[in-house]
Amino acid sequence: MTASSRRRRAKAHSRITTLSLLALGVVLLQGCERTPQTDAAAVAAASGAYKTCAACHGAAGEGNEALNAPALVNLDSDYLARQLRNFRDGRRGTAKGDSWGSIMAAQAATLDDAAIEAITAQVAGFPDRAPEATIEADIGNGRDYYNMVCGACHGPEGVGNPNLGAPSLRGIDDWYLARQYELFRDGQRGMHPEDLPGQQMQRMGQVLKDEAAIRNVSAYLQSLGLPD
Repeated sequence: MTASSRRRRAKAHSRITTLSLLALGVVLLQGCERTPQTDAAAVAAASGAYKTCAACHGAAGEGNEALNAPALVNLDSDYLARQLRNFRDGRRGTAKGDSWGSIMAAQAATLDDAAIEAITAQVAGFPDRAPEATIEADIGNGRDYYNMVCGACHGPEGVGNPNLGAPSLRGIDDWYLARQYELFRDGQRGMHPEDLPGQQMQRMGQVLKDEAAIRNVSAYLQSLGLPD
């Protein structure tokens, strides 16, 4: 091969290399346009203890109302872990008529404490999600009822009180809040003798028997948005 041929070949190789690097740069830039939080959630959902949960609760813990699966991203980690243990240990999801709860109880039956800790850690790493309003109600009336009935335990504006075992109610789907209160009211939740916070809520569930009041409180809590 002559010297001129070698030079032409080297230039051609250089152009190919440059084009390849440019193409790679385009791919990387396109990748950077994706939301990092979404990528992180997808990775977390694709592996680890949360993988089973993602089928119903979403890759980023965003929930799915059609499956009665609430968003998990804004739940207190301690509360989420406690409820998973309650499902696993038969303190929740065993009442007659609680079909959705029984599904969760079956899913949680295989979880040991290490798996529950891993799930709550993964969920805590997901991006926050502001819930959308699904209930049209009287928010002012809901605020009044909340302050009279719920605020003593769950705190001003629903921020929660860990010392009382009362979780934050901020950032939780309004439809899910309403359903859970109805379960307490109807004796399908909070009846197990070892579920002390649940027993307290079951008693409080007898205070708001009116469907409109339950919807008003749930709508009020949704209107508060995410906790500060």
